[in-house]
Parts: sequence; C-alpha cells; structure tokens
Amino acid sequence: MSIDTTTTTPATDEPREYLTGLEPTRRNMLSAIKAVARITELGWEPRGGYPGSDVLWKVRCRLCGWIGLRFFSHLRRGRPAFRHPGCLPQPEHAKRIAALVEDVRTTCACPTPHPITAGENAADVKAIADARTQGGTDQVNHLLARLTGICPAAAARAEAAAEYAAR
Repeated sequence: MSIDTTTTTPATDEPREYLTGLEPTRRNMLSAIKAVARITELGWEPRGGYPGSDVLWKVRCRLCGWIGLRFFSHLRRGRPAFRHPGCLPQPEHAKRIAALVEDVRTTCACPTPHPITAGENAADVKAIADARTQGGTDQVNHLLARLTGICPAAAARAEAAAEYAAR
C-alpha cells in the first residue's frame, strides 16, 4: 500500500484542529492524550490533530525527520521493523528511540503548561464541555491544545489521563 505523504488536513476555526474529524468528547480527548503519548514513546510526533485509531494521521518520524501519514492503530502496536521508506536501518531504531526516551520528562515546562495530573485533566475536560455549551471555539481550541499538544511530559500526561478515565 502506498502512503500519500502530501495530504494535509487544513486547520479550521473548529475544535477539530486537535481532534481531526472527531467531536471533543471526554472519550475522544482521553484517546488523543494516550495516542500522543504512545507515538511519542515510539519515536513519532503528531503533525496534525488526532483523527482516531483507524484513520491516517500526519506524523513526523523523530528518527530521521520524514513526514507522512500513518494509522495510529498500526503505530501503537510497537516498533515495526519497517517504519517508512528511507528511514534509518532497523538495527539503529532501538538505540535512537532509547535516546529519545531519555528526553522524556515527568513535568511540563512548556510555555502553556499541559495537564499532568488527573485533577488537571478533569478540570480541562469540564472547561471544554462548558466552553462548547457557550460556543467558545477559541477556548475549546486552547484547552484541546493543552490536552493534546506536543510535550516532553507526554507519558506522564497519558498516565494522568488514564487515572482520570478510571474515575
């Protein structure tokens, strides 16, 4: 199967900027947080909003810089021997991914702090629900960026989201 690396989803003034094609429901937001953490752990970086597990997602390979489309349902399974055309040789993957994982943080020092506790996730999800009710698209987008944006603390954020989801 050939993967088209030129297709992009245009940014809109709707919450789908961070949840491409998905409503910002509690379940979708938590899935997006976990997905961002998982692909970060595996050496990928999202280049667009989380579209769901069986929809092509624009990502960047953090091993070599390649940008293209991948299904999250394929990425979440682990480290495939073949990442994409032109990537580093497979024997180098583990070493490079290990180096990336060393850069993972347990706290967020981003200019716009991301939630890293279950309580912070709960507060943001509630604020998104309130903003949606009031028609506050800008506020919804801001909060979705906090929940699903790229951050070195992605794994800690996913753990907090899982704790919140279990409530």
